[in-house]
Amino acid sequence: MRLFAIISFFLFSSVLFAQKVNQELIFELKVDNDMTFFTDHYYSNGVELKVYAAFMKKSPLNFILLPHGKQSKNYYSLTLTHKIYTPIEIYVPQVKGIDHPYASYLLIGSQKESFNNRSRYKLTSALEIGVMGPASGGGYFQNTLHRNISIADHVEGWDTQVGNDFCFQYSAMIEKGIVNVSWFELNAYVGGKLGIPHTEAQVGGYFRVGKFDDYFRHIGIDSSTKWQLWFFVAGDLYFVNYNAAIQGGAYNQGVGRTIPFINSSIWHTRFGGTLVFKKLKLEIGQEVITPTFPTALWHRWAYASLMIGF
Repeated sequence: MRLFAIISFFLFSSVLFAQKVNQELIFELKVDNDMTFFTDHYYSNGVELKVYAAFMKKSPLNFILLPHGKQSKNYYSLTLTHKIYTPIEIYVPQVKGIDHPYASYLLIGSQKESFNNRSRYKLTSALEIGVMGPASGGGYFQNTLHRNISIADHVEGWDTQVGNDFCFQYSAMIEKGIVNVSWFELNAYVGGKLGIPHTEAQVGGYFRVGKFDDYFRHIGIDSSTKWQLWFFVAGDLYFVNYNAAIQGGAYNQGVGRTIPFINSSIWHTRFGGTLVFKKLKLEIGQEVITPTFPTALWHRWAYASLMIGF
């Protein structure tokens, strides 16, 4: 209840600021799911919602986000993230052998993205708070979804999920342009997360080919160009210190079935295509990740992301 009170206060404060500032709104929704590949395990489902608005510049959390240069173009957003994880066998009441625990978490946060076209870099930072365990509603969401899908049955094992816990996570990333020509772009980045549910570092690269504006000029739809179209590939190496979705929360360790050991290095890649038309951006892609714990398998899922500006 205290957490929901904090979240309610945060949202209410943002609404008050919105009444004082008149500006364009941008909404972005990303949905992940592995059912495209006829699986329903490990990272089973995810939803990420971002609301970009000038009133988020007044968020009291921004003082700990990364500072920006004088030439930067800044975007502030309110974020909501919900992710669900399950073992391979989901239609039996108990987890068999060593397998991914049932786990889910719900986070709300404040994010800042700063684009510097002159020096060709981007800074992203965010602070998120939330809950994991039954309070985050993962089991309820998944079984509600399954009740409305004719080929899906009730998932039995959510009684064994990782216990309720508090989440607090800070993340930061810097991206730098390497190559930029009219049809090809290559960028590198380094970043990390500290807290619960994730403590990890990452290094990676991103390239795309097609028709597009410079990546470091704006968020993607803030463009005078009528349309853009590109194909992309990105690869990341993660160095993982802590994953609460597998190892359990920091405060309530004794509840739910967890795995104490995780893989300390993970390779992750994503690829797909993006279409931008005026103030509308649609991206469809696939993500692949190497095993996250010693006995795990490779996993893949598809995603769709929609951004709309008003």
